[in-house]
Amino acid sequence: MEQNNYVARAKSFLSGRGASLALRIAPLALMAAGVAHASAITFTPVTGTVTPFCTGCASGGAGLSGSGTASSSALSNGISYFGSGSVSGAVGGVEGLEFSYSGAASGTGPATINVSWDFTGSFGIVTTSLAADNYDYSLKLGLNGAPPTACATCSGETLNGVETTGSGTFTAPSGGITSYHAVFDFSIDAFTPSEHFGITIPDSSSIDLTSAVAGVPEPGTFLLLIPGLALFGLRALRRKSS
Repeated sequence: MEQNNYVARAKSFLSGRGASLALRIAPLALMAAGVAHASAITFTPVTGTVTPFCTGCASGGAGLSGSGTASSSALSNGISYFGSGSVSGAVGGVEGLEFSYSGAASGTGPATINVSWDFTGSFGIVTTSLAADNYDYSLKLGLNGAPPTACATCSGETLNGVETTGSGTFTAPSGGITSYHAVFDFSIDAFTPSEHFGITIPDSSSIDLTSAVAGVPEPGTFLLLIPGLALFGLRALRRKSS
């Protein structure tokens, strides 16, 4: 009942001297509504792939083997990625695992997409311990067919067997968002074929992409916004003329 009274007042104001100012203010209100709607990006969950790779390894990576599982699930404001995999058999160079997820997305940019991660890498060798050694990671995202790229804090080096957590942000480009390609690479220096390297991204914590959704006002609120802004403008003009 109270909201209807406000709406009636707004209509009365718009039929008077505030009409011209309201017409000038209306595009700003509509622009605000567009910005509010543009901030939500959603991602369709898919089953991903886990691919072993070898860069600069002896014999072109002959003997390299690996496998794994990669899954995802929807969050209320984004998507959660998880899985596990292992690789072994390379000599020299860099060996690793690539988790890849490609799917549909929807929404309108520009928008900020938050990423947070929690994973653990482990590796070992038959003849000696590598417990103190490190491995590298890079978390990348591409939208609308663009090549996946890492955010400013989405690459680094971390310790074997240590739970690794962190966060960062990606920026969605302007316009409609229709697809995404998320790629997560984990790698170590390959010493011997006996070496093995594994990654676990638990579903309880995972790697998450979330898009903060700005609150979108009710249509009646925008109706009140236009005469309200016009009223402030009218008062300012009166003060100036006096």
